[in-house]
Amino acid sequence: MIKGEKIRFDIHNILYSIYKLNKTLNSSSIKKIIDKHDKKDISFLNNVTLNSMRFHLHSSRIIGKYIKKKIRDKEKILLISAITQIVFLGFKDYAVVNCSVEIAKKLNLHHGLINAVLKSISKNKEDLKKINIQFDELPEWFKNKTISLTDNEKNNFIKNFYKEPSLHIVFKSEQKLKEFEEDLLKTSEISGFLKNKKDLKKIESFRKGDWWVQDFSSFFPLFSLQIKKSNKKFLDACAAPGGKAFQILSHNNQIILNDKSKKRIKILEENLNRLNFKSKISNQDFIKFNNEQKFDFIIIDAPCSSVGTIRKNPEIFFKNKGPNFKNLEIIQGNLLKKASVLLNNKGYILYMTCSFLEVETINQINIFLKKNSDFELFNFNLDKKFIKYSKFIKEGLMITFPDKILEYNIDGYFAACLKKIK
Repeated sequence: MIKGEKIRFDIHNILYSIYKLNKTLNSSSIKKIIDKHDKKDISFLNNVTLNSMRFHLHSSRIIGKYIKKKIRDKEKILLISAITQIVFLGFKDYAVVNCSVEIAKKLNLHHGLINAVLKSISKNKEDLKKINIQFDELPEWFKNKTISLTDNEKNNFIKNFYKEPSLHIVFKSEQKLKEFEEDLLKTSEISGFLKNKKDLKKIESFRKGDWWVQDFSSFFPLFSLQIKKSNKKFLDACAAPGGKAFQILSHNNQIILNDKSKKRIKILEENLNRLNFKSKISNQDFIKFNNEQKFDFIIIDAPCSSVGTIRKNPEIFFKNKGPNFKNLEIIQGNLLKKASVLLNNKGYILYMTCSFLEVETINQINIFLKKNSDFELFNFNLDKKFIKYSKFIKEGLMITFPDKILEYNIDGYFAACLKKIK
């Protein structure tokens, strides 16, 4: 098996595992496949795999134009990957077609069909590149959870959800941003979008620990609360990989960083070391924290469907199963309940999710406030110079969709700040 064929065969196996077996790109079985390749091949593999999932609805629409009968899952996935390479990534037609046909032979698929369809698609790729999908083509579970979206919000989502994410970075200080050696489009005095794609590890200021990667939507809530140096007791209940905690630490505050995943704790520790931040790390289930511990400010970045990060995690739509919302809603409610017990009077809970779905966001806050009369919603405060971001704040809540600001892509996100008033 030649190199191009081998790596495409691995891409097919990865996509099949995600689609049929509900695996994620971070699962150990998929990591094993990826790690056996060299750095250059991993870049190719990630590019094709991620974009095959981002464009799989577009590719499925294209398949429907050329094949009217039902095809097997492996044939569909092989075609999705090949169409993505030919139509949306602009790879050389003959290399993609030849490799796909050879893979089809090894999988005992109808290789003549694969060959004929891909050659026809290659001839019409410029027209096919313009294909659009409709909201009705999205997964059933997602449509059921987004009934309340307006037509404008649905149309905006359709235009943006499959596009590659932009890289937003946050600096330790205004001075560190001023010293930054790359082209940056500022979103604040301490943050901005990286204008040009680059290997971050090759940027000197990254190696020095001057900044970290954090999506604008994740950065914005804490930034809006204008956290300064204080003696408050901070806790990040689900801290890894650490972006929000780093915002607290950059103001020389002390914060306990907790995460129940040992794997994620390792990533958190690596990030802390690079940034030269010091903080106490806890590896516990937050629900089981000792109730005698009290804090003034608790951050809950709750487990959720992660649908707001669909660009980074396109497997969310690619899998044949949707998220377990019943389980997620229970976890989210329990995290809020636990935080309320651990909070000092006049303390704050910052509840966040990388989701914009009502069941994981507004509904959770409304349920909590009905059950806890000693809490109120604390409004985010925007400095006048950031009034352009006020569209993200509605009735004291902060919510974004996968969208664009300043022509750069941002994630969907939700944040609510709850103050204990008794």
